[in-house]
Amino acid sequence: MKYSLRWRSWLQAMVQPEPNPALEAALQQHRASLPVLWLLGKTGAGKSSIIQRLTGDTRVQIGNGYAPCTGSARFYDHPSSAPVLRFLETRGLGEAQYDPAVDLAAARGGSHALLIVTRVDDPAQTVLVNALRSLKLASNDLTILHIHTALHTLSANELPRATAFNSAQIDKALSRHVPTVSIDFTAPEDGFANPDLGLDDLRESILELVPELTRVLARQEGRDQEESVYLSHRRDIIGYASAAAASDILPVIGLIAVPSLQGKMLYTLAGRYGIAWDKRVATEFVAALGSGFLYRYAISLGGRQLSRLIPVYGQTVGTATTASLSFASTYALGRAACLYMYRRKHRQVMAPESLRETFKQALKEQKTR
Repeated sequence: MKYSLRWRSWLQAMVQPEPNPALEAALQQHRASLPVLWLLGKTGAGKSSIIQRLTGDTRVQIGNGYAPCTGSARFYDHPSSAPVLRFLETRGLGEAQYDPAVDLAAARGGSHALLIVTRVDDPAQTVLVNALRSLKLASNDLTILHIHTALHTLSANELPRATAFNSAQIDKALSRHVPTVSIDFTAPEDGFANPDLGLDDLRESILELVPELTRVLARQEGRDQEESVYLSHRRDIIGYASAAAASDILPVIGLIAVPSLQGKMLYTLAGRYGIAWDKRVATEFVAALGSGFLYRYAISLGGRQLSRLIPVYGQTVGTATTASLSFASTYALGRAACLYMYRRKHRQVMAPESLRETFKQALKEQKTR
């Protein structure tokens, strides 16, 4: 009887997630504590282009040359529906009648990493150097990465000298050596062989600064069309899973703790696949996985079993916690749902064994993150 009641209440919440003040409070707290990557540089250095390439968010306005495109400091939460990190773009240094002092002070106090952006064809970085000196950053205040942009503007012979010169200016301003990465983001119509030159190196460099962003920025290549579609939604799934992990004010059992959040995730994913998420579809999904299987792995999974599959999310590996249960269960559920919805949309046979294996592999995936 106890099993039946718990199962019915979980399924009802998954099908029709109701507003939950406690859950909304947890989500707001999670949003407020997102890792913040602050981009600082002169007007036209390429800050907006970096955010756009890293997130794929076309809402980020891209400037033209040295024309200002950011009128004030802006935040970009990513993914927007259930964010797991935040980009902070302060107004371009060097703009007429702009005193950056207030923006600099506010950004310094609320950021986890600083991305300094300079064009290789612009050695006049005095305004940036002065801004960095005014911050008076200690070696442990912020992790810092220096990004060289616009590589195509100089010849291969000129590039080493230009990057070295700008690196020396930044190192001197901060009184320490700062790691660097070089990128060149161009539009396809510009005719360059690689419009995303250095993008993978930039991702890797950022992950070295803020390791917890691995689940957000790490690139994976799809093995087939279904997985390619799934990967386009993976960041949203991770966002919901991360929000679930942050909801430690809720009960300990993972899926019971955040059923409304998971229901919202499934509702959103179904919409992406053009499927109406209702009781019939939810029941078919559960039946395809097998209610006994889902209960065993997603609801009643013991701490000892879970700890063999994944590390505790954001904490030391050890005793399974609410956060690890919630993250793993939500992530695996989202991955399985993507496979199910893809097969359903394309009217393909969905073997229960394949769906269960996908669920288990999604759990195991966390072991390598």
